[in-house]
Amino acid sequence: MKQPNYYIRHREQILNRDVFSWPGLGGWSFYFLVKFGLAYFDFVQVDLLYNFTLIAVLVLPLRYAWLQVARQVIAIPVGISLLYYESYLPPFNRLLAQWEQISAFSWQYILELTGRIVQFEYIAVLIVSWIIYLYMARTLRMTMIAILGLFSLFWFSPAAQQDLNIVDNLPAGAADALPGARRPSSPDEFLTQFYEDQAKILFDATVQLTPDFDILVVNICSLSWDDLAVAGLDQHPLFSRSDIVLDNFNSATSYSGPAALRLLRAQCGHPPHDDLFEPAPECLLAQQLAEHGFRSELLMNHTGEFDNFRQQLHQHGGLPPANDIPLGNAPVAMTGFDEQPIYADYPILSSWVSTQTNSQQPRLGFYNTTSLHDGNRVPGFQGNSLESFRFRAQQLLDDLLQLQADIRASNRNVLLIIVPEHGAALRGDKLQLPGLREIPSPALTHVPVLISLFGEAVNNQRIPPQRVARTTGPSAVAAAIVGVLEQQPFQGGEYDPAAIADSLPVTAWVAENKDVKVMDYNDQYILKLNNQAWIRYPGANK
Repeated sequence: MKQPNYYIRHREQILNRDVFSWPGLGGWSFYFLVKFGLAYFDFVQVDLLYNFTLIAVLVLPLRYAWLQVARQVIAIPVGISLLYYESYLPPFNRLLAQWEQISAFSWQYILELTGRIVQFEYIAVLIVSWIIYLYMARTLRMTMIAILGLFSLFWFSPAAQQDLNIVDNLPAGAADALPGARRPSSPDEFLTQFYEDQAKILFDATVQLTPDFDILVVNICSLSWDDLAVAGLDQHPLFSRSDIVLDNFNSATSYSGPAALRLLRAQCGHPPHDDLFEPAPECLLAQQLAEHGFRSELLMNHTGEFDNFRQQLHQHGGLPPANDIPLGNAPVAMTGFDEQPIYADYPILSSWVSTQTNSQQPRLGFYNTTSLHDGNRVPGFQGNSLESFRFRAQQLLDDLLQLQADIRASNRNVLLIIVPEHGAALRGDKLQLPGLREIPSPALTHVPVLISLFGEAVNNQRIPPQRVARTTGPSAVAAAIVGVLEQQPFQGGEYDPAAIADSLPVTAWVAENKDVKVMDYNDQYILKLNNQAWIRYPGANK
């Protein structure tokens, strides 16, 4: 019988000593090494205390085999839960709270989302890593390597190298957003001051004459500057044919209901998320414009049933409870992510423009479209919703360009405002897969806003678009409407889009969903999940 060589005998002698008699981590070493790699590349935020507690439990010697089995049975779900907790995925209670909405997804959309989560590249990397681990485990004590890897995160993880309490430089526009140039000493203090200052904002026109023009607000679900760049549509002619383009507009949220409510409450500043669902009649755009003679109308190219969207617009946004144009008059363009029909945009918008009212009362039309929503299926298109986005976006932008031409040709007096709710997250980031919108990242809330005025008195003006580079938010839309009202362009006044653009208020970059906040602080984007500490937003720095 062949005798083991000297190296093997020496290794066994060392490992048989008391100090090495405790069990190692075994396969759990691979778990902690994978977590180390994810943390190093900023995909998770490791809680070292919890991890070392788990390690201590796993290496504790147990005399009886049934206790060892019980430990593994308990440790597996604990390890999975800990990894989920350390990830940037939405809290599990948020998933439970949204289960009603998730259950409404079509099976095709669920299958598409599953394909984004379970990617072949990730599986291949995991398999190769496991093979390398098995090879190294034959000669190295992987338990010690895993523990040293976690210890190194004290010094080398990207999050550990960030100091969020340095306030030498205020965020872009923050000096204007915080009166008196007060210098906050922490992100929380900055956010508190921001809310206090925004609560003082209220826009309203001082003119007494009844306006002689209509307002049409086109509210687009899932269209950001980042999405336009990915789709190669950021140079679409629509942008060059608008009077005012807000290049740095922050929709302040990444979900449809809150985004629409922030726009419909644009008369006031930026309130905390929960306040959007509290009564505030002085902030309602429709109610304030009603005092100037406008009659509000709701238009959508969908049923508005998902997440009770239509009821939210009525109850908290001050809009009528139903569509003013029957959807049956427009053809079905695609099937939504929730299996509901989505109707073609242009026929609905064209019908609103061509409809003549019996009275001379000006109208405020609010149109919401979900043509670009993730998960929509276009008849005859071979591919998933991410692949069809460019086709759908091209169609929508072309429809809006044609809408501009129709309004101009009609010589009707119309103020057209195009404001997306949020982006589609076509490329995703380190924290969110493509299409997910739990975290209101800059790529999601940085949306294009276009403002144009049409009418016989102004159609002959040929001016280049006024590009507004300052950081603006929903209140800029109310300020723009007030600016047009006060210029009275169809009642003897002069339309000056440059003056309106210059008067738009600066709003510091703060975006939030329920229990999630992102803001521009010290010229970098930072994130707060639930009541955890502020951290740098991975991959979103300027």
